[in-house]
Amino acid sequence: MSRKKNPASPSPPSERPESMGGFRSFREVLESLAIALVLAFMFKAFAAEAYVIPTGSMATTLMGRHKDVDCTQCGFPFQISASEESNDSAEHPVDRNMLPLILAGTCPQCRYTMYVGTDNPEKKTHLSFNGDRIFVNKGCFNFRKPARWNVTVFRYPGRPQVNYIKRLVGEENETLYIRHGDVFVKKDGEDDFTVQRKPLSVLQAVLRPVDDNDYVQPELHQIGWPTRWFSEERSPWTVSDDRKTFRSPKTDLGDTWLFFRNIVPSSTDWFYLSQKKMPPHGVVNNPQLITDFVGYNSGIDSRSSREMIVHRELQTETGSQKDVFCYKSSGSMGLNWVGDLAVSCSFRAEDASGTIHLVLVKGGVEFVCSINVADGKATLSIPGVAEFREAVADTPIRSGRSHRVFFCNIDEEMRLAVDGKEIDFGNAGRYDKLADDLSGPLARNRPPTDLDLAPVALGTQGAAVEFRHLKVLRDIYYIACDEYTMDSICDLQSSPFRAEYPLSENTVNRVLSTPTEWRAFGKTRTAEFKLGKDQYLMFGDNSARSKDSRLWTSDGVPPYVGSDLLIGEAVFVYWPHGHRIPGTRLALIPNFAKMRFIH
Repeated sequence: MSRKKNPASPSPPSERPESMGGFRSFREVLESLAIALVLAFMFKAFAAEAYVIPTGSMATTLMGRHKDVDCTQCGFPFQISASEESNDSAEHPVDRNMLPLILAGTCPQCRYTMYVGTDNPEKKTHLSFNGDRIFVNKGCFNFRKPARWNVTVFRYPGRPQVNYIKRLVGEENETLYIRHGDVFVKKDGEDDFTVQRKPLSVLQAVLRPVDDNDYVQPELHQIGWPTRWFSEERSPWTVSDDRKTFRSPKTDLGDTWLFFRNIVPSSTDWFYLSQKKMPPHGVVNNPQLITDFVGYNSGIDSRSSREMIVHRELQTETGSQKDVFCYKSSGSMGLNWVGDLAVSCSFRAEDASGTIHLVLVKGGVEFVCSINVADGKATLSIPGVAEFREAVADTPIRSGRSHRVFFCNIDEEMRLAVDGKEIDFGNAGRYDKLADDLSGPLARNRPPTDLDLAPVALGTQGAAVEFRHLKVLRDIYYIACDEYTMDSICDLQSSPFRAEYPLSENTVNRVLSTPTEWRAFGKTRTAEFKLGKDQYLMFGDNSARSKDSRLWTSDGVPPYVGSDLLIGEAVFVYWPHGHRIPGTRLALIPNFAKMRFIH
C-alpha cells in the first residue's frame, strides 16, 4: 500500500526549490551593496572626499578654470585664468553666452602676449578646462592640530555652506605680520616677530618661474636682442649654438662669471620681435627688477579695450599674411619687487679641482654658495658682512658626475639642495637676527640697487664645468593688503606707479629698470592679524587674485577660520584636466604627468 506524502512535512534538502538559493544570493548582493554604500558614506564623511577647484586663488599650485597654452614664441607651457568664462561662483547665474571670453595672456618666460581667440593665426583650439579635482583628507584633524603651510579646505565663515581652499599661514594664539611679501609670527607671550620659513617641498611648490633657459630663443639674439645669461667681454666662457649649454674651461684667471639679467621685451618690442626684426628704437628700459608677476593673471578678455588687440597684415616671402597682435595688460605686470630668489641648474665638473660659485643678490648684497669640486664641501657666505659666520656642510657632489643643484636665498635663509635632497647646514644659513638691525648691512628694509639688475650669477675658479638647464625662480609674495587697501596691488606707500592713471606699460618698465625709484622700499605697507584659540589664517597662493583672510573684513567677516569650520587638508590632484580625444573637444584621456601630491 502506497503512502501519501504529508504536505506539511518539509522537503528533503535535496528537494528544496532552486528559488530559495536564488533569493539568498539576491539578498547577499543587496547586503553587500548596502554595506558598500555605508562604508562609502562613512569614508566620505570621515576619511576623504573629492573636490573641484573653482577659481584661481591657489594658482599655480592648484588650477581653477583655465586655459593651457604653449607660447607661440618660446614654446613655454603656461596657464591663463578663465574663471571669467564661468558663472559657477556667481551669486546670480547668467546666460553663459553673455560671459566674456579669454582672448590673450602673457607668457611668464618671454613676456610675449599670446592671442588665443578662435580666429588665432595658428588655427588652434584653446579650450577652457575646469579646475583640478583633488582628494581631501577629512580625518587628519581628529589626530593633530592644523599645521602652517598645509593646503586646507574649510567652510567660509561668511557662508558656511560654501567650501574654500587656501594655504594655512596663521596658527592659533599668535599674531601674524606681513611685510615685504614675507610672513612673520609672534606667539602669545613672545616679544619679537620671527620670519616663517617653508619646508623645502612647500617652497618648491610655491616658487614662480622668472627664466627657464631651456626655452631660450637663439633667433632673437641673432638679430641683436640681448641675452638674459651673459658673460663679460674676453671671458673664457663658451656657449652652444642653441644657447642652452654654457662651459667654463679650467684657467688660472681667477673667478670667471656668467650673469643673469631680467631682460623683458615691452609690447612695442614684441611688435617687431615677433616678425624677427630688431625694434628700430633699440633696447629701452632693460634690464628690470624681478617682481611678483604671474602669467596666470595676465588674461585679456573680450570686455577689454580693442586697442589692446590689433589686427595687422605682415608681408612674407610668399605674400601677405593676416595676424593678430596683443598688448600687455599693465595692471597685471607685477608691481612689487621680489628679492627672495632661487637658481637651479645641472652641472658637471670635468676634474677634481677648483670651485663653483652660485650667487644671488638682494638689496645690493651678495649671498654666495661655493662648492669645492675636490671634496664636495659647500660653503655659505655673505661677502662684506663680517657678522655672518660662514656655514660649511658636506655634499655628494663629485667631479665626473652630473648633479642637479638648487640654491635659494628666501625667508632670510640660504639653503642648498643637491639632486633633490636638502643639505643640512644646521640652520647656519639663517641671518634673520642680523636683518633685525635696521641700520646694519642686512637690514630687511633695504631697497634694491643696480646690483639687483643682475641678481643671479654662476662662477668658477680653476674648474672646468659645463652648466645646463638654468632656471631662475622667485618666492611667493604676500601682498600686505586689508579692507582699506584691497584695491592696491603695490605695497610701496609712496608708489612711483601712482604718477598716472590708468597705469601705462611704459611707466611700469621705467620704474622697474630704475632702482633709485625704490628708495621708499623701507616704507612699504604692513598688515597685522591677531589670532586667538582655535583661530586660523588662510591665504591664497595667488596673492594678487585671492580674496582670503586679508580681505574678509570688507564683507563683515572676521579674518580667521574657526576650528569648527575646518574640513581637511588637500592631498592629491587625481584629475587635472585630461588630454583631448583626437578630433573632438572632449578632454577625457588621463593626464598622468600632472597628477601629483599637493604641497
